Amino acid sequence: MPLVCAQARRSHEIRDGASHALAWLERPGQHLLMWDQPEYPALLAQISDAPPLLFVAGDPGILEKPQLAMVGSRRASRPGMDTAAAFSRSLAGAGFVITSGLALGIDAAAHQAALDVGGQTVGVLGTGLEKFYPQRNRWLADAMIASGSAVLSEFPLDASPTASNFPRRNRIISGLSLGVLVVEARVASGSLITARLAAEQGREVYAIPGSIHHPGAKGCHQLIRDGAMLVETIEHILEALRGWQQLPLSMAAASTTHPLLMLLHAAPHTSEALAHSSGWALPKVLAALTELEMDGRAVCESGRWFARVS
Repeated sequence: MPLVCAQARRSHEIRDGASHALAWLERPGQHLLMWDQPEYPALLAQISDAPPLLFVAGDPGILEKPQLAMVGSRRASRPGMDTAAAFSRSLAGAGFVITSGLALGIDAAAHQAALDVGGQTVGVLGTGLEKFYPQRNRWLADAMIASGSAVLSEFPLDASPTASNFPRRNRIISGLSLGVLVVEARVASGSLITARLAAEQGREVYAIPGSIHHPGAKGCHQLIRDGAMLVETIEHILEALRGWQQLPLSMAAASTTHPLLMLLHAAPHTSEALAHSSGWALPKVLAALTELEMDGRAVCESGRWFARVS
């Protein structure tokens, strides 16, 4: 009998949750993206544990635009906040969507700076969209939505903040992005989790160095020792993404029929990563890349392939 009651209660909760979600979707500017829909962000769909559902408040169309993630300490120093804002303004001005976690500190500075220059920015929550956390940044999320940016979550609308949600959230931040820039972080921080996930997903990882005496720089220095690109100016990032162009993957597919170029227009890949993403055998990928290189449509630099932008 207790099992029957538990099943009935769970069934009732599922029905209530579904009804609530449907009512939420009826309001303007609120969307539900499913993994198998064309509107689902193509770059995120490539990761092995892509969320099956995304609740999105704002403009879901910007999720197909080239994104760069910026993450860092919640208790950032004033210089760290200023650095985050400066990089965000420059990157947003260059046409990138700035993606972060809407946390206090570096995240908020990056989101706000993108808005300040008329750019677009994406906030990924570790809660449901109706249980916003931290509440101190609720106004920022509202400003993002009102300006044509977006806030999203994979969690049910009423999901409360729990410790396990935030590492899961981080894989979406990196999965949506061409690369992750860590501005200021301690060694034991969520930002380093995001950077590790980005590397596992084949994304670029960038880190800004700081004083050896500042605890908030130690995480960035660790990332650099582990192979992250040391970044001092926005040009360092743009040079590493020379294969990037301002076309979402869906538009790139319309302009070229070659499946490997479709992947390379979204982000640089190694040969092995292309084989994994395309489902092709590695010898077939290598042969195709040789032809593309001879045609001047792709180039290999430091072991990674880039689409040439004419």
